[in-house]
Amino acid sequence: MTERRRLLIRSGKDPFTPVVAESTLTQDVFNSNSGNYLFQHAVWKALATDDAELVSNGTLVERRAPADDVAALVEDQFDHFVVPLANAFRADFAPRLDRLTDMIEKLTIPVTVVGIGAQAPHGQGVEAMQPINETVRRFVGAVLDRSASIGVRGEFTKAYLVGLGFPASSVDVIGCPSLFLHGRDFRVAKRVDAIGAESPLALNLTPEVPGIGAFATAQAARHPRLTYVGQDANDLRLLLWGTPFPHVHDPLVPVHLEHPLYQQDRMRLFLDTWSWYDWMATQDFAYGTRFHGNVAALLGGTPAMLLAHDSRTTELADYHRMPSISMPQLADDVRAEDLYAATDMAAFNAELPQGFDRYTAFLDRNGLDHVWTEGNGTGDFAERLAAATFPPPVHPLVAPDGHEIASRLAWIRQGMVLDITRHPQRYDYPFEHPRWHGAGSRHARLQGQTTDRIARLQTRTTETIKAQDQRIERQKVQIDRLTARLEELERRSLRGLAGRLVRRLKRGFRRS
Repeated sequence: MTERRRLLIRSGKDPFTPVVAESTLTQDVFNSNSGNYLFQHAVWKALATDDAELVSNGTLVERRAPADDVAALVEDQFDHFVVPLANAFRADFAPRLDRLTDMIEKLTIPVTVVGIGAQAPHGQGVEAMQPINETVRRFVGAVLDRSASIGVRGEFTKAYLVGLGFPASSVDVIGCPSLFLHGRDFRVAKRVDAIGAESPLALNLTPEVPGIGAFATAQAARHPRLTYVGQDANDLRLLLWGTPFPHVHDPLVPVHLEHPLYQQDRMRLFLDTWSWYDWMATQDFAYGTRFHGNVAALLGGTPAMLLAHDSRTTELADYHRMPSISMPQLADDVRAEDLYAATDMAAFNAELPQGFDRYTAFLDRNGLDHVWTEGNGTGDFAERLAAATFPPPVHPLVAPDGHEIASRLAWIRQGMVLDITRHPQRYDYPFEHPRWHGAGSRHARLQGQTTDRIARLQTRTTETIKAQDQRIERQKVQIDRLTARLEELERRSLRGLAGRLVRRLKRGFRRS
């Protein structure tokens, strides 16, 4: 029997393990955005062949500097490190990219990066990436030393890497793997000829985009069956604990308790992709600024229109020929009916098979067996997915049945411990290296600070002892030299004294 290959997958969790909302937020299992699961779990499904065993790394190595033994553990236990990424070439992700590079540089097993992208503000080019050039150059260099190529989202990212000095032949444009979840023959079609005021609609938003508040509030007023689907950790915090976004002050943006969408229980956040797709299949249309928010709709078979507002969303829409409109600033006069009428899925459907072929060719080039090759099988993916029970979508606290409030109170009651990351419903990482020290209690933070202080003190003590040992060695050499000098002087003195005595004796003999 052929030994199964073990693959370590960069992902918040595997596609089958349910994690409650409170633990998802406290441990940041979805890495600040539920949209990350779409591409992570699409890659997981693609690689889940009969002879493969996949393990999630929990993305822990990116959160703090990896311990010295992490790379050795990965080398010992895995045959390949697969790194699905999104818009990771951006300034606020640079520290995590540096820590990831620290570990990759110590590995000798293959490392494959799938679907990474660069992010620049609307209207700016690769020159906007200059502050992170060295971080990106080091990361990509480490990856290409361990792979045949790197898979990027689109032409913008490829041009950026080529400009940094990497050969074009080592950069494969593959788009976002999330859109290939259902394979080569997947298609999306409109279910209704037109939408109206009472149509079920899914809205996704990036709260920081100019004009988003007036736009969102107007959409909510015109369409009473519209639901805002949040993705951000701040969205989850608002729904769970009633905490508004700390940096968005426009009351028209649905990130505050007073917003009509919150008060009318018309906000949702999905903790797993599969329930997200199922819900999206019940909507007539989805639209908004979130790339993966619209991809979730498409994977549920629902037409979607992306309101592109920066380089990363534009790049992906162009590559996949998704319905999109460039809209760096939104306004309240945008009509969903017009967006739906302009949504033509023909180009997207025509492009998908070609993009799928490029994606699977990339996997083949990098030695990654996948389920789309005949004979590889699909492992136990379908069985594990069918056996899983996922949490329901998160509602606002004002949900009328009281389940939302009851859920929060139950979690608090069960979690009356010093460190809430050790809660009975915490997510247990399958590969906890480096160890997760928790983020939910003052005790956990102090523990981490104390550990760091002890480590720094040990380092300083070791350096002090080493310096003292070197000083003692130098003093020993000096003492040995002085001792030899004294002995030589003593010998000379004795020789001189003896000579004087002999001369005196001779003079005495002569006199006598």
